[in-house]
Amino acid sequence: MRSLKKFTGIIKKSSKILIATHRDPDTDGIAAALACVYLVKHFKKRNIKIYCNSTIPARYKFLLRKFQFTKKIPEFDLLIAVDSAGLNRIFPKANIEEIKKNTIINIDHHRSNDAFGQLQIIDERASSACEIIYRIFKSLKIKINHHLAEIFYCGLYNETGGFTYPNTTSESLKIAAEMISLGIKPAPLIKLLNAKTLAGTKLLSDVLSTIEIKDGVGIMILLQKMLKKNRAKISDTENFISFLQAINGVRVSLFLREEKNQTRVSLRSDGIIDVNRLAQKYGGGGHRLAAGIRMKMGIVQTKQEILRAIRNEMRRTKG
Repeated sequence: MRSLKKFTGIIKKSSKILIATHRDPDTDGIAAALACVYLVKHFKKRNIKIYCNSTIPARYKFLLRKFQFTKKIPEFDLLIAVDSAGLNRIFPKANIEEIKKNTIINIDHHRSNDAFGQLQIIDERASSACEIIYRIFKSLKIKINHHLAEIFYCGLYNETGGFTYPNTTSESLKIAAEMISLGIKPAPLIKLLNAKTLAGTKLLSDVLSTIEIKDGVGIMILLQKMLKKNRAKISDTENFISFLQAINGVRVSLFLREEKNQTRVSLRSDGIIDVNRLAQKYGGGGHRLAAGIRMKMGIVQTKQEILRAIRNEMRRTKG
């Protein structure tokens, strides 16, 4: 593989390596970053830092073990960016042009990836960033230890919605089966991944009470006052949108989260529209069936704007 030879060449000549994933990381982003640490260590590299602009949620402590993410950008000569469609998703407050002066390897599976970096290892058909990194391990014939097997399994499991989303493929299931054959125990891992805090569970009740459904579009919202009332964190809302998706008749799901000076938008589709296409119009992106946006406007205005765009897309696809 030509890109693999270039990949190993870049790592071998680098001395200060930064592995980074996107802000507000999900399991795949965290797992992909951790897997890359093992990958880089294979080449006897020791000066490795793992970066994320956001605090890693406490529920991932079991997966991190001895590894730690930093929120400060260290000095580096190689950046390995994982599970991130653009550098602005990784470094929302940094000077991106300064970041680009360094060598960058871009490993991702998002259709919306803007092909940054000197080396792009991008496959939108892959279930996850973890799947792509797993292939690198196999191509280089690097042994997968027990912790790494857990990392790969968790990344695959969450990114495919417990192997229920359309991105679940025979390949992703084969990888999961291999990790089990290496001795991991799926049941306790899944329990840890799905663990909910009491505050997060109470918050879910408030968010579910906001659900509106009209003409196949389901909407729910999270307000800052809900977080304060329940003493919850924004990270507690991961996968809340799946409750909206599960409702009969909902074809497009819209979850709006109020943040400081902006609104965070999560979109899901059953295939009736391409939500990645819609999200890109507003500077967001993702996949055909799952995408996200950050809007520099209030939650009410954002709701009106995105609903209008969804309706237009639905009319367009119906012809």
